[in-house]
Amino acid sequence: MKTSSALLLLLAAVGAVRIVQREWHQRQQHQATVSELHHSRLTHLISNPHLAQEWAPEGMDLEEFAQLLNENQQLVALSLRHRLGLLRGSRLRFAADAFMKQPASRLYWKHFGSFRMQEADGDRYARRFTAVLEDAYVARPETDPIGV
Repeated sequence: MKTSSALLLLLAAVGAVRIVQREWHQRQQHQATVSELHHSRLTHLISNPHLAQEWAPEGMDLEEFAQLLNENQQLVALSLRHRLGLLRGSRLRFAADAFMKQPASRLYWKHFGSFRMQEADGDRYARRFTAVLEDAYVARPETDPIGV
């Protein structure tokens, strides 16, 4: 192979890698933006629980549901950290275990864990994240969530 052909192949490969990197970075930016919007909405609902009334589980008072929205906010932040590669492996398991130590977090997962697992279908990052959370939830059967 001539030097010019090899150089052309090398430049094409470098260009392809840059395109893939740019696409990955753009996806991360979109995910961060969506997470920020979701976080803002949750903050608004926590501050105005009467607006969240239609999403509250049947029989749950608004104050308790506002607590669950707060737990959801924590999961949004953890999920984003995981998706951006900042929370993986043993660090992710540690964060999930710490989350599930809190009674309100366990109550959140009791009510919405199956929904989050369905929502994660088709998204390998979300599936991995929810699987680790589910494992942490199941690993703590000795404590009942508040309100049960």
